[in-house]
Amino acid sequence: LLSNNKITVLENGSFFGLRALEKLDLKNNLISTVQPGAFLGLPELKRLDLSNNRIGCLSASVFQGLPNLLRLNMSGNIFSSLPPGVFDELPSLKVVDFATEYLTCDCNLRWVLPWARNRSAQISERTACVYPRRRRGRGLTRPAVSPAAGAPELHTHHLIPSLRQVVFQGDRLPFQCTATYLDNSTQIRWYHNREPVEEDERMGVIVEESLIHDCTFITSELILSNIHVSANGEWECAVSTSQGNVSKKVEIVVLETSASYCPAERVTNNRGDFRWPRTLAGITAYQPCLQYPFAAGPAGGGAVVEKQAWRRCDRAGRWEEGDYSHCLYTNDITRVLYTFVLMPINASNALTLAHQLRVYTAEAANFSDMVDVLYVAQMIEKFIGYVDQIKQLTDVIVEMASNIMLVDDHILWMSQKEEKACTSIVRSLEKIAAHTLSSNSQHMAVNSRNIAFEAYVVKPESYVGLSCVAFQRRDGGPAGRPALAERGAEPVPDQQLRLRCTTGRPNVSLTSFHIKNSIALASIQLPPSLFASPISAAPLADCKLQLLVFRNGKLFCSTGNSSRLADDGKRRSVATPVIYAGTYGCGVGNLSEPVTVSLRHPGEGADPVAAYWNFEVLGGMGGWSAEGCQLAAREPNVTSLHCRHLSNVAVLMELSGFPSEARGTVEVLHPAMYTCTAVLLLCLFTTIITYIVNHGTILIPRKGWHMLLNLCFHIAMTAAVFAGGITLTGYLIVCQAVGIILHYSSLSTLLWMAVKARVLYKEATWKAPRQPDGDASQPAPRPMLRFYLIAGGIPLIICGITAAVNIHNYHDNNPYCWLVWRPSLGAFYVPVAFILLVTWIYFLCAGLSLQCRLSHQKDIPEPLEPPPRLGGAGDLLTDSGSISVTLNSGPPCPEADGVYSLQVQFWALVTTHALYVALWTFGAMAVSQRWYLNIVFSCLYGITAVALGLFIFIHHCIRRRDVLNSWFSCCPSYRNALPMQAYVHPGLAPEDGSQVFIGCDPEAARSGASSSSSPSSAGSAGGRCKLTNLQVAQSQVDAHPAACLEPDPTDGKTAGAGRHASNLHGRRNHRGRTKQCRDGKHHRLKMLRGASSEHPSSESGSLHNSHSESYHSGRNSPISSGRVRRRSASRDNLRQANAAEKEAKRRSYPLNVGSHNGGLKGSKYDINLASVDSVAGMKTGLWKSETTV
Repeated sequence: LLSNNKITVLENGSFFGLRALEKLDLKNNLISTVQPGAFLGLPELKRLDLSNNRIGCLSASVFQGLPNLLRLNMSGNIFSSLPPGVFDELPSLKVVDFATEYLTCDCNLRWVLPWARNRSAQISERTACVYPRRRRGRGLTRPAVSPAAGAPELHTHHLIPSLRQVVFQGDRLPFQCTATYLDNSTQIRWYHNREPVEEDERMGVIVEESLIHDCTFITSELILSNIHVSANGEWECAVSTSQGNVSKKVEIVVLETSASYCPAERVTNNRGDFRWPRTLAGITAYQPCLQYPFAAGPAGGGAVVEKQAWRRCDRAGRWEEGDYSHCLYTNDITRVLYTFVLMPINASNALTLAHQLRVYTAEAANFSDMVDVLYVAQMIEKFIGYVDQIKQLTDVIVEMASNIMLVDDHILWMSQKEEKACTSIVRSLEKIAAHTLSSNSQHMAVNSRNIAFEAYVVKPESYVGLSCVAFQRRDGGPAGRPALAERGAEPVPDQQLRLRCTTGRPNVSLTSFHIKNSIALASIQLPPSLFASPISAAPLADCKLQLLVFRNGKLFCSTGNSSRLADDGKRRSVATPVIYAGTYGCGVGNLSEPVTVSLRHPGEGADPVAAYWNFEVLGGMGGWSAEGCQLAAREPNVTSLHCRHLSNVAVLMELSGFPSEARGTVEVLHPAMYTCTAVLLLCLFTTIITYIVNHGTILIPRKGWHMLLNLCFHIAMTAAVFAGGITLTGYLIVCQAVGIILHYSSLSTLLWMAVKARVLYKEATWKAPRQPDGDASQPAPRPMLRFYLIAGGIPLIICGITAAVNIHNYHDNNPYCWLVWRPSLGAFYVPVAFILLVTWIYFLCAGLSLQCRLSHQKDIPEPLEPPPRLGGAGDLLTDSGSISVTLNSGPPCPEADGVYSLQVQFWALVTTHALYVALWTFGAMAVSQRWYLNIVFSCLYGITAVALGLFIFIHHCIRRRDVLNSWFSCCPSYRNALPMQAYVHPGLAPEDGSQVFIGCDPEAARSGASSSSSPSSAGSAGGRCKLTNLQVAQSQVDAHPAACLEPDPTDGKTAGAGRHASNLHGRRNHRGRTKQCRDGKHHRLKMLRGASSEHPSSESGSLHNSHSESYHSGRNSPISSGRVRRRSASRDNLRQANAAEKEAKRRSYPLNVGSHNGGLKGSKYDINLASVDSVAGMKTGLWKSETTV
C-alpha cells in the first residue's frame, strides 16, 4: 500500500505500533531523506524494499531497530557509495542489493567484501560497478577493487552554460557548476584564465556558497552582473576532492559596441585546406579536420572526441596563428612517416621497419614538407640503438641518410632550423662505428649513392698511417667532366660512392686516379702520428677509426648568423664533397701533424676557404669554421688543404656563377639569346606566312616552295624549342620531350638543306633531251612525297629508335635537355656528319657546274652589230587571240625560280647552311660552357640568329619583286593607281616601268575586257581607259619584261622554242590555276612542234624554260640576242616567220580594232609580249591595222 506513492521523508518512529510487521514495501516513491530511527518499532521485520527512490545519504543509525531483517533492497537510488558500518545495526542481514546508476567502485567501497565474508551475507548479482568506466559492469564479488589512479571520475559534473558565450559589455551572465559529492573534502572553486576568482561586488563578480544535495551533489554559482572587457577569456569550474581534481571550462567573448571582424581567409598547409569564415574580433573559430584512425579514445571505450583545428581572431581584427596539430596529414608519405614514428621499436622488428622506411625514403626527392625529414631523422636516431645487435641495420641507415640528401635544400634548411634534423642524421652516422665494431667485427664498409662509409679497428702501436680515396664510376659524359651528381642531381646506380683505403702514405692524386673508368672525388691522408699521445706513456687500447664521405654539403645547413664564420653569412657555400674522419676509444686530441685532404669541385669558384663543421657554434645549430684549416694547393677542379681537426672537412667557395642545386628550378639563358631568337622567329614566320598566303602570285617552282617552307619551319622549331626548353631539367617529362624535338628538328633541317642542294645540282647539270619530230609525250611529274620521306621520315625513325631503346637517353642528369653523350654519338653526331658530307659534296659539284657554265657562256663571241631596236624588243602586239590567251591563261607555273638565277639560289643556300650550322654550334656551346665562355657564345648565338633571320627575310621577301607586289596589292590605294604590269603576272610585266593603264581603274579594264565580245557591253564601259594598238606598240618598244633568271641551256634551239611559246598560245582560258598551267604548257608544246624539233624539260618533266624566262634571256644577254638573229636568218625560221605574218594579217582586220573602252577586241588587256621570231609578221600585220584605224 505504501509503494508507488509520493512519500519524500521517513521521520523518526514513523512505524511505531507495527511490531508484528514482517515485510515493508516503500519502492517507487520520492524518499530522499531517512532520519535516524525511522524504522524503530519493527522488531519482526524481515524484508525491507527502498528501491527506486532518491536516497543519497545513509548511515548506520538509519537501520536501528531491525534486528531480524534478512533482505534489504536499496537499488535505484542516487547514492554513489556507502559509508563503512552502514549495516552494523542489521545483524541478521543475509541478502543486500544496492545497485544504482552512480555506484562508484573506489576506495570507499573496499570494506564491503570483507563485511560480506565475515557476516556470510550475499550481495545481489545486480549490484555492479558503473564508475569508473573501465570497471563498468563488473560485480563486487570480484577481488578487491584496486585504488583509483589519476583524476577522479565523477558521475556528475555539469557547467552551465557549457558552450562558448558571446556577450556585450555590461551584460549579466550567471554560471552554475554541479558535481558529485564524494565526501567532506569535495569543494568547488572558480578560475578565470587560470587565476582564482574572488568575490568583488564592485566589479560585478558574485560567488554564491556551495550547496550539497542529498549527500550526492554539490552546486556552486558564479554571477557576473556587469561584464567588462576584462572578463574575456576562459572561466573554469574546478572540483577538488581527496582523490584529485577535475575541471570544466567555458569561453566568454566580450564584445565592445564597435567590434571589428577578421576577414574570411583560406589556409592550405600539410594538414589540409581550411576556410576560416568572417569572424568577430576576439572570437576563436574552429574547423573540423581529418583524424588518425588509430587515435585513442576515452577510457572505457567511449566515443572518440572529434578533433578540431582552431584559430583566434584578436581584438584588432587580425588572425592569429592557428593550431592544426590534431589534424591528419594530407600527404600520403608524411602520413606514413608519422605512422612509423608512433610505432614502438624493439630488436625483433627494427630491421623490418628499417627496410620499410627505406622504401619511402627512396622518394626523398619528392619530399615537400620539412616534417618528412624530421620523422626520418627521428627514426634513424632510434635505429642507431640497435645496430650493435643487428649488423644489417648499418646498410639500411646509411642508405636512408643518402636518400635524404636528395631532398630540396630549402626543406633541409627548414628541418635543421626547426629541430636540428640534419645535425641529428650526421651525428647518428658518426656513432655507427662505436656501436658496431668489436673484436669479432673489425672492419665495415657501406656504399650508397651519396654517402660512403668505412670503419676499422686499429691497433695504435702498429698504425703507420692511412690514405683513403672516394671515387665513383664515370658517367656517360665526355672525358674530364665531373659527375653531375656533385651538384645535387640524383646519380645513376653505377655512380655510387666508394671508399678505397690503403695503409701508409702513398701519393694520391685525384687527377690521375689509377682505377680504370672511374673518377676520384675526395681523398684523405691520416698522418702516422695520429695516435701519438705525449700526455700518457701507457699503451693505448684498440681504437675504432671511422671515415665518411658525403657527396655534397646538403646535410650541413647553416641556419644562424654566420657572418663571422667561414661561409661569411652564406656568401660562400660548400663546393666540394664533405669528408669525415673520427676515432673512438683512444682519446685523440689535438693533432701534431695535420690531416691532408684533396677535394674535387665541378668548376672554379671564387674566394675558396678550407673549413670544418663545428657542431657547437650558433647556439648548437652548427656552422663552418676555418680555424685550424688552410688551403695547400689548387689545381683545375681540385683543391688540397691541411686541417688539424678530425671532423667534417670541405672547401667553401662563392658559387654565384654555378647553377642552383635545387631540383625543379629553371636555369635562365643569357637575355641576348631570348631576344635574338625572337627576331629570328619573327623573320621566319613572316616569310612562311607570306609564301602561304601569296602562293599563287610568287614565281617559285613547286619544289622550291615546299622546300623553303619546310626549311623555315624546322629552323624556327629548333630555335624556339632550344630557347624555351633547353634548361628545363627539373621537369623530367618536359625535358625529355624537348630533347626529342630538338633531335628531330636538327636532323630534319639539315636534311632539307641537303635535298635543296641536290635539286640545285640537278638543275645546274641539266641538259635538254633530244626528241624526234612529232608530238612527243610529256613525262609525268615526280611527286613531292619523296622529299618529305627523306627529310622528315629519316629523323622520325632515328628519334623513335633512340627513345624506344631507352627513353632516359634524353636528359638523364644532363645539365641541359639533350641526348646523353654515348647514345648521341650514334643517334645524332654520326648521322649529322654523313648529312653534312653529302650536302657539301652537292655544294661542290653544283658550284663547279655553275662555274663551268658561266665560263662557257663567256666564250661565245659577241655580235658584230646590235640588233634592230624594234626587232630586238619583241614587245609588239600580235593578234588579239594570242594576246588574250597569254594574259588570260592565269599566272604561269614556273618550273624554275622566276626571279633568282641558279647562281643566286646556290649562294643563298650555302649562306643559310653556314649560318644554321654556326647557330647550332654556338647554342650548344652557350649551354654547355661555364663562366665567361657561355656569355661569349651566347652573344655569338644572338648575332648568328639575327643574321640568319634577316638574311632569309631579305633574300626571300624584300629582294623579290613578286613578293613586294603581293604585299602592296593588299593596299586599296595602291591597287587603284597600279600600272599595267601590276595586273599582269610579274613574269610578264615590262621591267622598264612603261605603263599601259595610267590612272585607270583595273576593275573597269577587266570588266571591259570581259564584255568586249558584245557591242552593248563594250559601249557601256564608255571611255574610262582608252587604248589603241598603236599606243600599246609604242609602250612596248623599250619594254624589258621581268622574267625568270633561269640560265639558258647551251643548245641554241631551246631559246627559240621558248619565244615561239610566248606568241603562239591557245585561246582564252578561264579555268583554275592548276588547269591553266597544264593547258598553257599543252598549247605551247603543240604550237612548237613545227618550229623546233627539241623541247627542253626539267627534272619533273615540264618545260625547263618558260616563255617569260627565255624572253628575258633574249632581251638582256647580247649572246642570246646574237643567237636569236642567227636563228632568224635561217631558212626554217624565215619560213616560220612568214607563216606567222600571214596569220597576223588574217586576224588583224577587222578584229584588231580598238574598242570603245580602250581595249582591243577579243582580249582582256590585249598586250602581246611578242618574241623576236615574229618580227616579220608584225611589220606587215600590225602597222596595216593601225593604218586602217
